[in-house]
Amino acid sequence: MVGLLEYGGRGVILVQRWVTICLPPDAIDDVEAAITRALAPFEMRQGFPERDMWDTWQIRDGGGGAGFYVRPGHEDDPRLIHDGPNQFGIVLLPTRGECAGGPKSLLNVAVHNLSEPDVLTQDGWWVEWSGICRHKDWGETTSGKDQPDCPIPPGGIENYLETLPDDTVLVRVCCHG
Repeated sequence: MVGLLEYGGRGVILVQRWVTICLPPDAIDDVEAAITRALAPFEMRQGFPERDMWDTWQIRDGGGGAGFYVRPGHEDDPRLIHDGPNQFGIVLLPTRGECAGGPKSLLNVAVHNLSEPDVLTQDGWWVEWSGICRHKDWGETTSGKDQPDCPIPPGGIENYLETLPDDTVLVRVCCHG
């Protein structure tokens, strides 16, 4: 998603990328720290233009129309992850039955309310819905022949998420660039 933001009388292009971040089961204890570690290699301030993906991020849930649906009977599970504070520091109440993530076993991954999200795998692959991908270890000098094939085919993100173990923590994040 691309938008135009007015800043000091000048238009600034604002790019939003929705990404589902796949985290190990123990990440549920400190989700924000785990997300920060996972996103760090793709931060715009890293100086690698081909990997510059974001400069700020927010956990976003179904209240913003971009989260996961919760499996029936799990709506009150404390492991569900909901919105972080918005730009004004306000945490919006979640829409019942929707969330920003949690252990995969609590989420109805096959029925989602966001088309074409990117995914960040546990092993450091940022894969766009189109199949374009980057790895956290690729640097400025990584040549095309040194880059292995993308682990998820174009349009295959939903299938990839379905194959993950049930204890994998999935979190929907909106990255701004």
